[in-house]
Amino acid sequence: MAPSSSPTAATTLPTISRPSSIASTCQTNATSLAPLQVRGPDIKPLREEEVEPGSFDLINPAASDDSGRYCMEKRSEQLFSGRHLAFMLADQNLMIRFNDFVQTYRPASAPLLVYYFDILKALRAVEYSNTIASNLPSLGDHDFAKDKAPSTVNLLLQKKADLAFDALVREELPAFITHTWIRTATISIKKRITGSLPAHLREMSEGLAEVFCLTDPSREDNPIVFASEEFYRTTQYGTNYVVGRNCRFLQGPKTDRSSIQRLRRNLSVGKEHCETILNYRRDGSPFMNLLMCAPLVDSQGVMRYMLGAQIDVSGLVKDCVGLESLRRLVNSETTSNQVAEDFTGNENGVQTKNDAFREMSELFDVAEMETVRRHGGEMHRFREGIQHDGAISNWQKPRLVIQEETSNTPDPQAAIDLANGRLAGIYEHYLLVRPFPNLRILFTSPSLRVPGILQSPLFSRIGGSDHVRGELTRAFADGTVVTAKVRWINRFDGDGRTRWLHCTPLLGNDGTIGVWMVVIVDDEEDIRTRPKRRAPAVDADIRPKSNSTYLTRKPTLDDLMSLSDLAHSDTTPADPAGIQNPDQT
Repeated sequence: MAPSSSPTAATTLPTISRPSSIASTCQTNATSLAPLQVRGPDIKPLREEEVEPGSFDLINPAASDDSGRYCMEKRSEQLFSGRHLAFMLADQNLMIRFNDFVQTYRPASAPLLVYYFDILKALRAVEYSNTIASNLPSLGDHDFAKDKAPSTVNLLLQKKADLAFDALVREELPAFITHTWIRTATISIKKRITGSLPAHLREMSEGLAEVFCLTDPSREDNPIVFASEEFYRTTQYGTNYVVGRNCRFLQGPKTDRSSIQRLRRNLSVGKEHCETILNYRRDGSPFMNLLMCAPLVDSQGVMRYMLGAQIDVSGLVKDCVGLESLRRLVNSETTSNQVAEDFTGNENGVQTKNDAFREMSELFDVAEMETVRRHGGEMHRFREGIQHDGAISNWQKPRLVIQEETSNTPDPQAAIDLANGRLAGIYEHYLLVRPFPNLRILFTSPSLRVPGILQSPLFSRIGGSDHVRGELTRAFADGTVVTAKVRWINRFDGDGRTRWLHCTPLLGNDGTIGVWMVVIVDDEEDIRTRPKRRAPAVDADIRPKSNSTYLTRKPTLDDLMSLSDLAHSDTTPADPAGIQNPDQT
């Protein structure tokens, strides 16, 4: 018996420990990368040896049985359903992973999750009480023991549990899904840009890091003003239809309404947001869109445009990549001989007293576990004569926990960024650059937003050979999508660092380039071999004096420049002291 989709049923699920479940859901590396997109139908012309005499077939006939045909819309409903979260919470390892995500990346929602677990604990305590009461034996000499006590039902508590569960399904489950797939997509993007993506994945990563659009929130209904060629190809809409319209034309009958509301809410306040949403192409075919919307602000911090970056992750949905709970849900709905004991806890489906107590105890917090450890079973221990020193001292020993190091430790900076409920962006470093021949940097990602970079020439940041610079300039002039390995120069490091630039033009409705989207990826080899920067040794006896040049020096031009002046200057100041960490640009 699989979990029901109703929140009520979800609150009564036993917790099943499957130690191996995490192994198949957390690891994402070069050898385990999954295809982001779905492979098209395998339609190939018949070879000569496959053609039968008198046959008019050019290809193999279509299969007559479509009962097992995959449906993206159905999978989307499963993905965002209460049943999906129910399967997740029914497994101890998956539940811990979900809990860790909320506690780390969605701290504002942590009280809701704790509230739900506490209610679930209370409901299981009631169930434990009912189980004990229903198993009380009849005593022949006592009439009061003949009648069974009725089961206790707390409808108000159950309603609160249902509402809390609904809130988790509506907000936290989509955030968890998006977070999981961002990690996979980010790795695929980096490997595709650096040319290290395995060959068998390249054809199912078409348009990766090239599907972008730019909207203007100052215009009515925030219409698209520029979009990349891959955006038009992916959505199957032409430039005349796309430009001047809001992106909602990609929505369809099975698009989740909660996803739309979250997008609107974040766009209205100019907040970066990532969302996994079901969209539709012009021919009506659905695809799962991993979408990032980011505000583009000028040197004064005013939002001027919104960047939309999308990735087709339909392949991740189909293969349930990173979501073991979704895989189990799909299997439960497609396998007719589902073993009932998977979720009932025993072969007969009858809950015993031990089952009920186990379900309740699995929700105990640290303090409750300590109370049980110190005082649980005292009456029975003394009654049974278990009073020797060895047994008593063993009950008082602290519990030893041994576990493998998790690979899910969040990046400290990512944790800071996500403390307000915002998931890490799909693209960490990016620039938006004016078309050739201007090629000045207009907007940047937050990671590159440092004084002096806005309105500065892009090629003032690019070092390396004249050949690379010349070829890159020619690509910008021709409007060609280009990927280049360059030396990225900053004011703090004359040698610069090796980075990859993936440049995509965004076009207007007349086909003219309006702006370039430049995705920047660090070179892994350069990161591994780059020597650590160390501060020079300082004499411990050196102390500034009132008449020292350190305190009385004449202000330089850099000291007198405001941030606004700095942002609009064509050259960067020579004295970078105190402005920013060298490793941030």
